[in-house]
Amino acid sequence: MSNLLLLILCVLQAILMVAICGVGVIALYFAFNSGFMRNPPPVPSTGKIKKAMIEAVARRLAKKDKQIVMDLGAGWGTLLLPLAKKFPKHTFVGIEYGYLPYIISKFRARKMPNLSFVRQNLFDADISKADVIFLFLLNSAMPKIENKCQKEAKPGALIYVNRFPMPNLKAKQEISFGTKYDTCYVYEIK
Repeated sequence: MSNLLLLILCVLQAILMVAICGVGVIALYFAFNSGFMRNPPPVPSTGKIKKAMIEAVARRLAKKDKQIVMDLGAGWGTLLLPLAKKFPKHTFVGIEYGYLPYIISKFRARKMPNLSFVRQNLFDADISKADVIFLFLLNSAMPKIENKCQKEAKPGALIYVNRFPMPNLKAKQEISFGTKYDTCYVYEIK
């Protein structure tokens, strides 16, 4: 009887190991296939800066009609979701390349017809119609995104950049809470 029990335990252990390895392989597939190695992992805007950025854009949206707000590198959608709920007459678009944050954001926005998420490289996104653009990218990406914004964004568009400033443009406004890591830079395209 003990040999049979030992055999059953060994088979169960083997099944468990195969299942764990299968989950690991699937996780690695999504990580590498989603652009993780080409793009940094999503880091959500948080704290005082997130709240300040949402409030600043909300003040603008309250005064304007039919604005288009884009988040390039939208991640989990933490900036667009509260704005889309509060301002149903405006259009909100999140651009996210990472598969998992894209799926989660899309699910979270499923009942909001004014909010959409697109799985796309942010450097390929059409930003020409955006009135407001959110950015929270690594410092190394800022020269390339600055160039894209200067060439493609429409005059008068406001760009809210979390933490890492654009290297050559002068910010119209800085929203700061003491350190460069708690600062939002606001740019206006001329």
